[in-house]
This record gives sequence, structure tokens and C-alpha cells, in this order.
Amino acid sequence: MTVIPKEWLPPCSMKRIICHWTAGGYKATSLDRAHYHLLIEGDGTLVRGTHSIADNVSTADGVYAAHTARCNTGSIGVAVCCMSGAQASPFQPGPYPMTPKQWETMAKVVAQLCQFYRIPVTPQTVLGHGEVETYLGIPQHGKWDPMVLPWAPEMSRTQVGHYLRALVQRAMLGEEPLEQPSSATLSIGGKTFPVVMLNESAYVAIRPLAEGLGWYMRSATGGLVQVDVGGKLLTLSSTLIEGKGHVACRELAEALGTSIEWEPQTRTVKIG
Repeated sequence: MTVIPKEWLPPCSMKRIICHWTAGGYKATSLDRAHYHLLIEGDGTLVRGTHSIADNVSTADGVYAAHTARCNTGSIGVAVCCMSGAQASPFQPGPYPMTPKQWETMAKVVAQLCQFYRIPVTPQTVLGHGEVETYLGIPQHGKWDPMVLPWAPEMSRTQVGHYLRALVQRAMLGEEPLEQPSSATLSIGGKTFPVVMLNESAYVAIRPLAEGLGWYMRSATGGLVQVDVGGKLLTLSSTLIEGKGHVACRELAEALGTSIEWEPQTRTVKIG
């Protein structure tokens, strides 16, 4: 997995990666390039920003990519070129909506940055601009990029953040697995299902889970699955494990609005 040319990656110490959209059209402008280190245009083309990633090791000299208020030191800024004229509520994507291709390319770019700069994939180190206030406690004046997917606007911003990090991890796993999965059990609705423990998270195969609980699977495409649970439509991030679509148990519990517990003695995840 090599998306970014090696000469664009100076050896330095960086703390985090913050993802954005430019709120412009599908092409990177000179202003866009001044604010972000890496940009993904509408057709997936990767564009290098004016500032080197190394410029953001320290911002004391005033020469750096200013992409996130009060959070530029040690932060790499990656942006998709899109969403001019978008509004948050009611949601309108405008004439240049972010595309699945841009989203998936951004995840691959972030995955390569994480590997090169040894940045772990956590909500504090790989996040969207709209998550900075929540996870880092730094006010961002209502910024919400890129936390709404135009092709799945019903997803919550929390779900979008989890989905982004899941895609980044999957891209990293495609080249070099972080760890070998181990087994556990999920207990839900009076039934049990096998679970895979991977990267400190529990995943369950969605199709046998839905069949076992009488849920109806609406769709499974583009890294997302939609499941009808008694008339309630859930949209969940899907991660491929051993060729099968799995969903994170924690995300499932959040979507169902119920509790989740871990019993270490029996290696059982309990939902509900």
C-alpha cells in the first residue's frame, strides 16, 4: 500500500492526523494547498500541499499548514476537495458532495501516514476536524468536517469517526497485520455467536448474527451494512475478516442504544 510518494514524507516526529474537507470544489486551489499537507481531488488524485509535513513539527516560526485551530503543532492535515455550499442542518451536501472514492483514498493516505510516522489509530490521534473538540477538548467553532457521508447521511458523527478509523486499520492490515485475531463469544438476545478479537476490539460476523436474531439485512456495500431490527434501520461499519463482513460489537451496542459488557473469565461480550 503506497499512495503517497516517499519524497513527500520527511523524517520527523508527528503526533496525529486530522482529516478535513476543503468546503470548495473538486480541484485543489492554491489556498487549499496552503492549509493542508495532502489533498484528494474529486477523481482521487493526490495533491501535495505548499507546506511540508515537517513544517508542523513546530508552529513557533509561523510557517506551517494552518488546518485546525490551536491544534497544528504535530498535526498532519489531510483534506478531501469537496463540499462547497454544504450545510449541516438540515443536511445539504451542495454541488460538490464528498464521494466514496475520495473517502476511501483518504483512509489509504492516512494508513500510510500512520505506518510511516508510527501514529496509533485512536480517536485522539486519527480523527476528523469535527471530532477535535470532543476528543481533544479544543474548541473548533462548529466545524463538522468530514463527519457526514453524503451517501449515508443517517450515520451519526460518532459512527462516521469509527468507520474512518476502521477503514484506516483495514488498509494497514492489508499490508502488514497488526496482530492475529483471537476468539471470544457474543451473548445477545438469548443467543450466542462467535466473536473475533482484533486490535483490542470485538467483531461479530453480521450475516449469521442477523439470521440468528431474525433481523433483515437491507444492504452490504462500500464498507457499510444496513440492518432492519424490528423496523429500526441500523447503518454499521463493516470490516472484512477472513473474507466475511464483521461489525464492531461496541458500535452495534451503541446503534441499538443498549449496554455492552466484557466477562474475561468466559471471554464473553454481553450486549443488552
